[in-house]
Amino acid sequence: MNSIPTGAVRLHQMSIRQGDPDANTRTILALVARARADGVRVAVFPELALSGVLTGPDWLDGSCLRACERGLARIVEASQGVAVVLGTVAAYRGRLVGAAVAAEDGRRVTPVGSPLPFVPKLLAPQNRFDGVSGFLCAGAVAALEGVALNALFAPFKLGGLSVAAWCGRTQPRGCDPVRQGAGLLLCLDTRPYTRDRPLGGPPEADGVPAACCCGTGVADAGKTLFVLAGGTQARGPDGRIVHAPLLRDAVLDFAARSPDEAAAQTDHAAPRRVIEALEHACRLQLARLGLTRVIVGASGGIDSALTAALYSRVTGPENLLLVNMPSRHNSSTTIGLARRLAVNLGCYYTEVPIQESVELTRRQIDGCVCERPGGARRALSLSDFAVENVQARDRSGRVLSALSSAFGGVFTCNANKSECAVGYGTMYGDIAGFFAALADLWKVEVWELARCYNSEVFGGEIIPQGSIEIVPSAELSPAQNVDEGKGDPLIYAWHDRLFAAWTERPVPATVEELALGYAEGTVGDLTGYSGDLRALFPDEASFRGDLTRMWRLYNGLARAKRLQAPPVLSLKSRTFGFDLGAAQLPVLNEFV
Repeated sequence: MNSIPTGAVRLHQMSIRQGDPDANTRTILALVARARADGVRVAVFPELALSGVLTGPDWLDGSCLRACERGLARIVEASQGVAVVLGTVAAYRGRLVGAAVAAEDGRRVTPVGSPLPFVPKLLAPQNRFDGVSGFLCAGAVAALEGVALNALFAPFKLGGLSVAAWCGRTQPRGCDPVRQGAGLLLCLDTRPYTRDRPLGGPPEADGVPAACCCGTGVADAGKTLFVLAGGTQARGPDGRIVHAPLLRDAVLDFAARSPDEAAAQTDHAAPRRVIEALEHACRLQLARLGLTRVIVGASGGIDSALTAALYSRVTGPENLLLVNMPSRHNSSTTIGLARRLAVNLGCYYTEVPIQESVELTRRQIDGCVCERPGGARRALSLSDFAVENVQARDRSGRVLSALSSAFGGVFTCNANKSECAVGYGTMYGDIAGFFAALADLWKVEVWELARCYNSEVFGGEIIPQGSIEIVPSAELSPAQNVDEGKGDPLIYAWHDRLFAAWTERPVPATVEELALGYAEGTVGDLTGYSGDLRALFPDEASFRGDLTRMWRLYNGLARAKRLQAPPVLSLKSRTFGFDLGAAQLPVLNEFV
């Protein structure tokens, strides 16, 4: 049985600043100096520890690569008296490769018998970042070198230990570092937080110590922001695993019991953990954008209430403004809930009625006549349905935008994943804002997190219970009167599960499978819906009618709305704007 002396190997779960190799180098050098002073023999850092996660185009001008190379040279120089293992990017034959590298006593260390001074990364389709990295895969590197792939995954000799280190969770099929003499296995990784999928553990190897060392922070992929979970873990030869806490910087000495072990093993999908991921990501997003003040359009409903609760803790109530923008369709009930929320949070609050401006817009358009050469004329008018959209656009495009300038901040998008799936929102209206923190959460999850905020975070009813219990409604017409129990056209307990079957399953459920599943009784298995489906749809015709309508919405104008929506915080393994990118063209299906 192999063993690692306590304190001999230190895993650094560090916050990686995306696209800032100089700052990351300074962090690593400080941690290396501390490790040396503590008598550590091998200091380990995550994958992409110098650059953070970048996409292929980010590397084109070469400046970030040069900064990574300068940083690595400084780290190698600083490796006197302590070995260093980290993940970075290496130039190889005009391409870039994700690489595990090592240094000791001021020089680079080459894997035993390898033709390369690094271990190239074996890209994997299940790794969400690999597909956009632009990196050359280890398999292609082996072919260019004319060697077996396993030869490139040989161990390093470091600090008197034989250490197998690689980037990512995937190793070549048949690769056995233990047979190659490795006495310690190190997986250097970058793992985004995903509520619906566990992070995984250290590499499996009977009787050999193994660890995964992961980064924290955020990774901006343009339309999607990922929060890096950490997830650093170490397994001793006795099989016992110690954990670093999720979502924050930590140091984990191998073979030492973690003081945060119990907390780190808390269910990663628990509502409190999701809240931690939300707050951590939003705090970092504001900081990297240089923002301190936030405006939330507070309707009195649950989405804006949860958003307000979130930002009250991220920015502080002194930097948060809630604004209610009533029209003649808004109930005194919801206006009262918005006021109570602001009082409970201790933040700023104001009301800006929009009825006058909505009526002005309608008068202007209803009296508009357009002409074309030749005398053709057309009179324009707004339908009642179009006026619903006018209200939403007036709130975001006029009031919230102007208040953002006056308050010196930005306004949020409060949309959830249910609404994004079928386009239940107004383009340039409530589908607007600087960031959509809730857009990867289903409506039922929004309720779940709101209850958790009250019970576990605030320890009392800060989010009004009325906002949790009231029927969800846009309040844009008499048909959405909350005091009469009228609201959204979605049955969230069912439709959330249906939409998840299309978006979050590894193999999405097809419309045909679902349609046949009603008679066969398999819809619950396909969607995870545990309720009585026949209570919602008493016959197959009504079920197929709902299914057809939702499929058409999902693949219709909702696609264009999702493309033009604000950046989304990813909290699942498949997120709109990244894994679920789509063209604006509708998807046809012969069933519908």
